[in-house]
Amino acid sequence: MPLERISRRVAAFFTIVVFLIVGLIAGERLFFNYGNSPTAVQGELDLRGWDWNRKGHLPLNGEWEFYWNEFKHPEDLAADRFGAPKSYAKLPGSWNDTTKDGKVLTGEGYATYRLKILLSDHDRMFALRLPPIYTSYRLWVNGEEIASAGTVSRSEPEAKPHFMTQLAVAHTHLSEMELILQISNYSHEKGGIRQPIEFGPFESVARAKQLSVGFDTLLIGSLLIMGLYHLGLFVVRTKELAMLYFGLFCLVFCLRMALIGEMVVTQAIPRFDWTLALVLEYLTADLSMPLFVLFFASMYPRESSRKITTFFCAVTLGYAVVIPLLPTVLFSKWLVVLQLIVGACICYIISIIVLAFLRRREGSGLLLFASLIFAATIVNDMLYAHELVQTTDKMSAFGLLIFIFSQSVLLSVKLSRGYGSEEKLSAALTQLNSGLHDKIKERTADLEQANLELQRKNDELSRMEKSRSRLLSNISHDLGTPLTTIQCYLEAVLDGIVDTEEQKERYLRLVHSKVVSMDRLIEDLFQLSQLEARQVTFKKQLMRTDRLIELLFSRYELDTRNAGIHYMLTLRADGDDPAREFSAVEVDLERLHQVFSNLIFNAIKFTPEGGSIQVEMIDDGEQLLCRFSDTGGGINEQDLPYVFDRFYTSNRSRNSAAGGKGLGLSISREIIEYHGGRIWVDRTEPGRGTVFCFTIPVANPQKKLDRQQSNCLFSS
Repeated sequence: MPLERISRRVAAFFTIVVFLIVGLIAGERLFFNYGNSPTAVQGELDLRGWDWNRKGHLPLNGEWEFYWNEFKHPEDLAADRFGAPKSYAKLPGSWNDTTKDGKVLTGEGYATYRLKILLSDHDRMFALRLPPIYTSYRLWVNGEEIASAGTVSRSEPEAKPHFMTQLAVAHTHLSEMELILQISNYSHEKGGIRQPIEFGPFESVARAKQLSVGFDTLLIGSLLIMGLYHLGLFVVRTKELAMLYFGLFCLVFCLRMALIGEMVVTQAIPRFDWTLALVLEYLTADLSMPLFVLFFASMYPRESSRKITTFFCAVTLGYAVVIPLLPTVLFSKWLVVLQLIVGACICYIISIIVLAFLRRREGSGLLLFASLIFAATIVNDMLYAHELVQTTDKMSAFGLLIFIFSQSVLLSVKLSRGYGSEEKLSAALTQLNSGLHDKIKERTADLEQANLELQRKNDELSRMEKSRSRLLSNISHDLGTPLTTIQCYLEAVLDGIVDTEEQKERYLRLVHSKVVSMDRLIEDLFQLSQLEARQVTFKKQLMRTDRLIELLFSRYELDTRNAGIHYMLTLRADGDDPAREFSAVEVDLERLHQVFSNLIFNAIKFTPEGGSIQVEMIDDGEQLLCRFSDTGGGINEQDLPYVFDRFYTSNRSRNSAAGGKGLGLSISREIIEYHGGRIWVDRTEPGRGTVFCFTIPVANPQKKLDRQQSNCLFSS
């Protein structure tokens, strides 16, 4: 089995395995929130019937008590100053577009969330997994502050935004757990809790946190390695611009993945500036698109448009220049602009890959599959950003991992194919060196053969040049002679030499015959030129071979009878099956009449009275062979190579004496060759006659006509 086929099968196998693994991980993360876990109702979540050992942790989704523009503290709860809740907020979800006292809330402001959890197993150590909350918060559990990020405040100058994910331990020995969460936001378009807060036993929540961090680390490491690897390949082969663009894309997206999800950057650098992180998050999403577009444009240049590629690069670079100059609240509101740019880029990229797939470009099938998955995950993240779907904001990470793996598979196949080609070339070079002497002798013989062929072509060109000169001479003679005769006749009439009406009529008839002859000559020349240039439309029809020849033969029975020549027809179907019927051929009937007419009238011209013309048709199931035998004067041996050349009339016995112009056989040859056959002189002897033959291939057996159809064609 060839190495290339093995590498393709191995690549396909590992691709399927990785797709399954990533799909299982994505499924667990995606559908975790859609389980049958209980949800909070009017600020209370009853978990007394929840099986912690079997089901593990769960999201704290549902209705939380919501206090807009109020900061409630645990002391207020202890002093019973909380009061009845004025409204409830459904989590996860931002507080944007929430109606409060008849007013629609914006993202800027502050609020307090409160949730009561009822427990049956109060001896466990519970934990909460906190996602990034927009944009600062403080969390108390049963009066004890267990987590915070940034600085919450009732006014913008005192507030300090900060994004980070946390694992907070909640020590409690009570059957009830009271969660109080203060949030303020003055720096982002969205405010509130946009992702689920997960709650459960410490071991289960910590495991989920570790898996998420591990996946982000895996993805960041994969992107970093792939980026550096492709840049290294570009350094070695600077012509491979696709390697450069994909390497830069991986590095840019590596930085982006470090800023979202588990936010590895803020975990490693707790004091990392929030504004800088948000700007980098938007810039990496924006700058990755032109690199991705350039990568596919370099991979498939014939399927991409340089103008569209340049347009996307200009638009994304312009967006990247504007983003750092704007406040975070403003450019976060412009997220839809970035998403429109990303969506347009995705459509353009998909169109490139689909076109490459339709044209069967190398690797386009796998890239199309991976790109569609990646595009679908990006669309999911954009919809999630607008809270139109409740899945996860990290689906694009899974899609990207699949795409990176597919690219690595294609690169491996390409490199293995390159190594295989290198081994083949090395083996061929070794074999070439071992037989260098034989190769030199072989090349010398080839050169000698080429020299002989060149000499033959040169002789043929010389002959063609002579033929051209002869052609010009014949044209000038064949047109000049009748013109001179016409001129003499007309001058005789004009000068009064012809004085009787009878002589004038005779002279005018002679002029008319010469004009008709010239017209026929010009028409034959025009027709021959059209045939040679394949500018004639042939109206082909299916006919059975015996009916065709009978139809052609019957047209000339009267001419041969008037010439006193015996005219005979023989039809024969050869083959292993004696009962085999005649085949069908696809022909232009009128054009074949022209061939038949040229051959029959030539035979009549040169066959004396009392002679014979025999037409024989042989159908062997593969081709129709038609043979014309006469008992005329024959053709000189030196004239045989030129009988089908136009204007060749050096054989006086068959042309000059009969007034031929040397075009009939040339026209016949073009017609027969157009039908896929050939025409030749089979035998000739001076004084004993000539045999002309032509062949036409039979039609596809499925196209054979029955006898009734053939009779209809014959009768028409």
